[in-house]
Amino acid sequence: MQSELGWVFFSAGNEHLSYPTRVVEIHLNEIDQSLVTAISVSDHKLRKAGAGIAIGLKDCLKGSGKITVGGHTLSVKSYSVFSSDQSMMIGYLIVVSNKIQCQKLERFSTQDALSLASNTILKNNHGGQVPEELKLKTLQVVKMTALGLSAGEIADVLHLTSRGVDYHLSVAKQKIGAINKPNLIFEARNLGWV
Repeated sequence: MQSELGWVFFSAGNEHLSYPTRVVEIHLNEIDQSLVTAISVSDHKLRKAGAGIAIGLKDCLKGSGKITVGGHTLSVKSYSVFSSDQSMMIGYLIVVSNKIQCQKLERFSTQDALSLASNTILKNNHGGQVPEELKLKTLQVVKMTALGLSAGEIADVLHLTSRGVDYHLSVAKQKIGAINKPNLIFEARNLGWV
């Protein structure tokens, strides 16, 4: 992590329906893994720790306010994020310090968390809309991949080469911020693309 503070946002699948208006500080072990539908991170190094927390791996947690990232124990503050619509759960936000003693994290308030959650959700929220710059062919390749077709099968149907299919998958991964094909399909489903 390059900056002193980073973040992990665990979506509960409702961030496309509403806007965050309230956060409540919680203990890290209070995150309900069954509600997590997607993970966004400020730094790729936080992705593994976030995934471990999302599936309930206890070795990722080092006490109520610490997690392990790349063999290092880091301090965190965690929050539940809600909308004003009947207090709908939007997700969980974890703010991570890359330093053992971090004054920025100690001074981090619920208002700071609300602002960060709002900016994070807005940044990652496509509202089920496919970005205009995403070509129809790319969307077709993503949909066919989600249906389980191989690159060769997709190439035959869409009159592309296998490298052309890989190109369109690469473009889609870049637009969504996915790190691999399964993550691309997962995120595309969350965004309503497939």
